[in-house]
Amino acid sequence: MHGFSPLCHQLPSRSPILYGGQIAICDRCVGIYLGLVVGVATVGGAHRLWVRLGARDRFVLLGSLVPMAVDWIGTVLGLWNNGPISRALTGLLFGVVAASFVADRLLWGRIEE
Repeated sequence: MHGFSPLCHQLPSRSPILYGGQIAICDRCVGIYLGLVVGVATVGGAHRLWVRLGARDRFVLLGSLVPMAVDWIGTVLGLWNNGPISRALTGLLFGVVAASFVADRLLWGRIEE
């Protein structure tokens, strides 16, 4: 738990329980970390998409943050209560896009674009 505390708030009410104990990251971080793995694993297939998007690819990356922000702000404003599934899915979306975006640049050398 201590090792992940700088990366995650680790609130017990927002963290998955595994074998009777709380894991060291929250629902949203579970989605993000799983998304990072999926994003790197699918970078070969996503390369054409990133090339096709060209300079607009940064908007896709920023856009992948929007569902997380909406999920969070809706709860903060009292409009709805988000649950573990919405937190994990919005984190998963961001993780996949972010990992694919970065891995594509590292593998195909498009860092300066």
